[in-house]
Amino acid sequence: MISGRFLRTVQHTPIRQLMHRASLMAKRRTLSTLASRFPAIKRPPNRAVPPLANDLPTPFLVGAHGKVSVTDGRYTFDLLNAPRQFTLPVDWHHAELNTGTRLWKLNLHYFDYAHHLGDADFAALVTDWIEQNRPFTPQYWMDSWNSYAMSIRLVAWMAEYQRRQGRLDSAFAARLTASIAEQARFLLANLEEDIGGNHLIKNIRALYWCGRFFDGALSRKATQTAGKLLARELDRQILPDGFHFELSPAYHCQVLADLLDCYRLMPASALRTRLETTLGKMAQAAADVIHPDGFVSLFNDGGLHMTVSYGALKDAFETVLGRWPDTQASGQYRDAGYHVMRTPDIFLIYDAGRLGPDGLPAHAQGDVFSYELTLGPQRMIVDTGVFEYNAGPRRAHSRATTAHNTLTLDDEDQGEFWSAFRLGRRPQVTVHAATTIDDTLMVDARHDGYAKLGGSPIHRRMISAGRNGVINVCDEITGGKGQRAVSRLLLHPDVEIIEEDDNHFLLRAGRAALRLDARTAQVSIQDAPWWPDFGCEITTRQLVLDYGTAPGKWHYQLRLEAAPRRASA
Repeated sequence: MISGRFLRTVQHTPIRQLMHRASLMAKRRTLSTLASRFPAIKRPPNRAVPPLANDLPTPFLVGAHGKVSVTDGRYTFDLLNAPRQFTLPVDWHHAELNTGTRLWKLNLHYFDYAHHLGDADFAALVTDWIEQNRPFTPQYWMDSWNSYAMSIRLVAWMAEYQRRQGRLDSAFAARLTASIAEQARFLLANLEEDIGGNHLIKNIRALYWCGRFFDGALSRKATQTAGKLLARELDRQILPDGFHFELSPAYHCQVLADLLDCYRLMPASALRTRLETTLGKMAQAAADVIHPDGFVSLFNDGGLHMTVSYGALKDAFETVLGRWPDTQASGQYRDAGYHVMRTPDIFLIYDAGRLGPDGLPAHAQGDVFSYELTLGPQRMIVDTGVFEYNAGPRRAHSRATTAHNTLTLDDEDQGEFWSAFRLGRRPQVTVHAATTIDDTLMVDARHDGYAKLGGSPIHRRMISAGRNGVINVCDEITGGKGQRAVSRLLLHPDVEIIEEDDNHFLLRAGRAALRLDARTAQVSIQDAPWWPDFGCEITTRQLVLDYGTAPGKWHYQLRLEAAPRRASA
């Protein structure tokens, strides 16, 4: 029986996505069934390899997904902060890797670590992959022939071919290019239209690479398909304020890197000119939301090292398009819902936007009216981050509203999160005012994420942050029937809590110090996880501000006491 939660989830998904998913599911089942009966289907097709282009594309922003080292024939893959060791032949489908979303296994099949390998080990590992991984085996679309993994692997292999072409054995080089051509044709027939978002941008990037790597019909088809998709996805995915519509700063930087690569590969056209304008807006957004330590905000899914470094992204932009934009003292990204204030002492990023796009809320978290705060280069109030994408307690906590620096009622979530990536009911956010006046950022907004509860409570938060180092947070619940109202603050592990009197606290990390006045609440301290990167868990502390019961109005203040000076990123 179809659950109400499932229906509340599906009703937000565009029909075109549902149709693509249904079509792909049918095709995959059919091909897997046929391949089990007729194994010859899994053999490489006897098709001529297209000629290679005279001017092969060069590597660009490579190696964001892990490392590999080789010692005495043992390959150690350090992926998602969880090293594993294999010998040839590699067990590419080890049972331990076939759990949940298979993210570690996907990273293994990315080959984005290939630049760490010497020529002989590169050839041995690629040959082993080609021999052991054929399409149309059961669940082939989950990992080895997953279109997202393939898009990354194709670029990695083409980049390594260009980098090593004068040193590769001719027989291996021929086998490598034949596999690249086979995978390129497969990708053209299996684009991720059912998912969209950053996945489809990865597909587009890979197709532009194929268009430049080969000559002839395959090259033309890859380039034409990439251009058609990109023209549509720029409007669909990049918001008017320049932010990527999945609303994750980490994924925003990843998409920016991928689109920069597309720009340098694509032919001159009106679309390329349009993309140049878009890239400028995206770069400004990236510059404005980066913390002074040079790493991204952890809002929604992402990690500090999930994508290429900020420095590498900045250098790549300047190589391709010119000067990277300066950070702004305040940024109002109203379409994305992010509001930023930056001084030499304070960096504040505040989320007053929707959870994510209706058709792709996979990376959304319950962080409406949450914020991150840095003093000088020292992070003080942090977002929980994400440990893994596998469904389970850690995944559920990373998405839960109790994990964020905002208010909960009876510890309920703002949205109906379920499974690893699903979202049913979601809040509507209304911004009444968002201004910067006299060097003070002020945002006044409300959401109805708790309206399902008794008394239909509405949460309104008014936050102001001034260059004088004073941050005021006022929470108001209208409606409600006695639900427990609690606000939370997750502290960076370096922060020391010095309890004073009457719910006053000094929060100190090295030379950075912040004073909390929470006199309208009863404050307790509890241990909580911080996940700055996939697979990385650090125990820290969370301040729990118990306001009392709804309806009501409460207030707390943070005041800068000291901040070490350092130039912003």
